[in-house]
Amino acid sequence: MKENAELSQKLKKIAEKLHPQPAELSLAVIDLNSSEIAGVNMERFIYPASIYKIFIAAEILRQVDSSQRKIEDLIEVRDVNEVDKDNPRFFPKSTHRDHRPLLKTGEKVSLDYLLDLMLTRSDNTASNVLMDVAGRDNINNHIILPNGWGGSEVTRKFLDRLKEEKEYRVSKITVSNGGHLAEFFYKVETNQLVNPWVSQKLKEYMVRWRRDGRKGLNLLEFKSYYRKGGWLEINGYKWNIWRGIKSAYQKGVAIIRYNGDAGVVEGTHSHYVIAVLTITKTKWPWVKFPMRKLSLEIYKLMESRRG
Repeated sequence: MKENAELSQKLKKIAEKLHPQPAELSLAVIDLNSSEIAGVNMERFIYPASIYKIFIAAEILRQVDSSQRKIEDLIEVRDVNEVDKDNPRFFPKSTHRDHRPLLKTGEKVSLDYLLDLMLTRSDNTASNVLMDVAGRDNINNHIILPNGWGGSEVTRKFLDRLKEEKEYRVSKITVSNGGHLAEFFYKVETNQLVNPWVSQKLKEYMVRWRRDGRKGLNLLEFKSYYRKGGWLEINGYKWNIWRGIKSAYQKGVAIIRYNGDAGVVEGTHSHYVIAVLTITKTKWPWVKFPMRKLSLEIYKLMESRRG
C-alpha cells in the first residue's frame, strides 16, 4: 500500500495541534477511494486496550469458516476467565446501557453470543474465554503474522499473570499500532480479511457497537461508522487523593490514559479507515485527549479531498 506523503504531513499538523506530546500517538488513515495510506507514527507500538479483541474475533470466525467449529457451539466459562464483576458500590457493568447479565463461572454460552459481547460491550470475560477457544498460537499464525502485523500482541484482560499458561507468564504487554489496525479494518471493509465471509461477519458484529453507548471517533457528520475502541486509565487520584496530588507535583504525572479507536467511516464524499492510539500523561483528572476534535479535523480533511 502506497503512502501519501502530502496527506501524512497534513495529518501531522492536526496531531501536533491537538496532542501535547505528538510522539505519544500512533495514527493511520487509509483512503478507500484510492487505497493510499497516511499517518503519524504509524509503526509506533502503544497499548491498544480492548482494540486487540478484533484479532481474537477474526481467528474464531476463521475456525468457524473452516468447519473446525460452529457458531452455535456452547462454551463453558471457566473460573480463571471470569474477570468482569458487578460492584455494588457503583452501577454494575451489566447496566451500562447494556442490560445483558455478566458472564458467570460454569455458564455455557454460544460462540455467537461471546463474539457479540466481546465486540459490542467489550466484555473482558468473553474475551478471555474466546482466547482460550482460539488459541494464541493460532491467532498469531493465521491472523497476525500472515498479514505482516508482527509485534501486535494479544493477552488476557485483567488476569493475574501467575494464572496464565506457563509460557505467557512473562510475556510482554499487549501492543499494536495505527498502521496494523488500519490495515485490519481496510481488509475487513474490502472483504480480504481471511475471506469475504469472515470479513462480513466481523463487520456485522462491529456495526452493533452503539449498544453500549460508547462513541469513540464517531461524529454526527458520519453517514456510517463501525469500529472497536479501547480505554485504560491509571489514576493516582482514584485510590488515594493525596497520593495523586503528591505524584502530580513530584513526578508531574498522576494519571496515564490509553485511549484508542479504529474503524471505517463513510462520509458525504469520503470513505476511509481511521485508527488512532494515544497516551495522555497528566497531573489533572480533567485533561483528556480530544478524540472528537481529532476525528472532526480528519473528517474535514478527507471530505475536502473528494468535495
